[in-house]
Amino acid sequence: MSTQKRNSHTDKTKTRRYTFAQKEGEEYSCVKLTEGKFKDVIYHYGKVQFAKEEDKLPNGKLPMRFDYTVDSNPNNQILLDNSEFIDYIGDILLELLEERIDNGTAIKDWKYNTKWSVLQRRIH
Repeated sequence: MSTQKRNSHTDKTKTRRYTFAQKEGEEYSCVKLTEGKFKDVIYHYGKVQFAKEEDKLPNGKLPMRFDYTVDSNPNNQILLDNSEFIDYIGDILLELLEERIDNGTAIKDWKYNTKWSVLQRRIH
């Protein structure tokens, strides 16, 4: 799996704790965590789903669900159903989505599956 040596930073991403990794022959990019408790873990996102309006939380926010696959776990950490890890990569997913929305590239790369009310995308 090849990885970037460094992130291309902008003012918004100077504190990024991850980079992208591409497995040869795959259509999608993975995320490699570069610091902190989960350093060197490589994973990719699967299906991303947002709750319906009627499932809004009491604070007015819509819950988000996503699938992920751990591609490399060199420190053999327990990551399956680890709420700290899920929250951490969920925050990264939100950052990626916000960045795409801000720069206008979010919609053209997403496919809406009406049968499952799901947004699907390969992270590039």
